[in-house]
Amino acid sequence: MLLRSRTATVGAIILVCLAATAAFAPLLAPHDPAKQDLRARLAPPMWVAKGTPAHALGTDQLGRDVLSRVIYGTRISLLVGVSVVLLAGTLGTILGLLAGFLGGKVDTVLMRIVDVFLAFPFLLLAIVFMAMLGASLGNIILVLAITGWVEYARVVRAQVLSVRELEYITAAKALGARSLVIMLKHVLPNVFASVIVIASLQLGTVIIAEASLTFLGLGIPPSIPTWGSMLASGREYFVLAWWLPTFPGLAIVLTVLAVNFLGDWLRDVFDPTL
Repeated sequence: MLLRSRTATVGAIILVCLAATAAFAPLLAPHDPAKQDLRARLAPPMWVAKGTPAHALGTDQLGRDVLSRVIYGTRISLLVGVSVVLLAGTLGTILGLLAGFLGGKVDTVLMRIVDVFLAFPFLLLAIVFMAMLGASLGNIILVLAITGWVEYARVVRAQVLSVRELEYITAAKALGARSLVIMLKHVLPNVFASVIVIASLQLGTVIIAEASLTFLGLGIPPSIPTWGSMLASGREYFVLAWWLPTFPGLAIVLTVLAVNFLGDWLRDVFDPTL
């Protein structure tokens, strides 16, 4: 089924390559990503004048090899992005199912909690939580998941409200099926396509959010290379060294496109109407 879709196949190949890059980063990186060489600072890529093959994608403001940092950044960026999407998607989907299917007080309480989260800007809420918990990899994954589940909950609840009124749900209730069985077997497959779409769109947002928190000193330490932190620090040198934000930015774009390609295919696969 995957091979019949060209875009999904391309997306899967890109994601497999990214996963392999993350796994074998020490073997693929030509230099230590944290090693500084001020004599070679802001060296351009090798195909530009004054560029050298020793630094294929150039160096940053501290003389660190950009290619090596992009390769090592694959590890942290994918770990943060995938972990947050899985945690936020699971939590939001469960709460959305409960709110939409059970209704009543459960729906009222959960939706008021969602309204509270939506009343604050996403990044501001993440800054508050990070200031309380402290900067670390585990904390930034937890905070971004806590602040990112509301989108799933609102969309899933809205779809469950319409799905639960359909005839086959009424028939399942009449046959004595338990509420948990109905939610997991009959309702969830009909709303899962929307979850896939939200997850594919959220991955890039999470990577940029990690960059913003890191840029403010509330995320991952700057010494650890991530695509987001490279993008945030490189924007100050865009006029002098365009390659600093360009290559991590391209890595983010490529990852998000691959996830979107595969997400569209998964949406069709998990949509019972198709």
